[in-house]
Amino acid sequence: MINEYHPAFTHQDWIDNEDRVQAGGEKGLNIRFHNLEAEFRTIADDHLNPVIDKIAGKQTVLSLVPILAPNSTVANANWVLSNDFAQKPDTAVEVHGIMSVVLPDGATIVSMTVYGSVRPDDAAKPVPLPGVHLRSNDMASTGAVPIIDFKAFGEPAVPTAETTVKNTVNKYFVEADVTDAQNPGTVTLNCIQIVCQ
Repeated sequence: MINEYHPAFTHQDWIDNEDRVQAGGEKGLNIRFHNLEAEFRTIADDHLNPVIDKIAGKQTVLSLVPILAPNSTVANANWVLSNDFAQKPDTAVEVHGIMSVVLPDGATIVSMTVYGSVRPDDAAKPVPLPGVHLRSNDMASTGAVPIIDFKAFGEPAVPTAETTVKNTVNKYFVEADVTDAQNPGTVTLNCIQIVCQ
């Protein structure tokens, strides 16, 4: 919310033949011009810039380390976390993970970009791309709603429908899965980047 503007600076008139106009002192030009500077700064920071940011659609970029908690009852189907990335074990046929995401309330979700790589042990036998999905669910967890589905590393994926973040009624999370990886190889997730406006 943008507050109403109430001027803080008032000019006190000089009186002819009484006031000596000077640079310093309580009634000097320096202090009056500094007071004007402070007034303009308040106008800009508290009143004009918030309006400009709203009109211009200022974006927030969240660059997230993929800290994926286990999301499966299948044995050995978890992402391995190493420093600041998550990786499918070389011999795992499938992996499943989930992580909570805190998005700016009231913002519109613009895109999700996933950075990572797939490296098969045998170039003739490809390893599938992971399925990475941004979803929401209400507080009672009545059913996940898809927002964005990742298609290719390094390429922004956009929402299937315009989505405004409502943290009072929804929670937001990313699910990352690799399924049916019959051929050995690694899948690495380095970063999940979400842009909101």
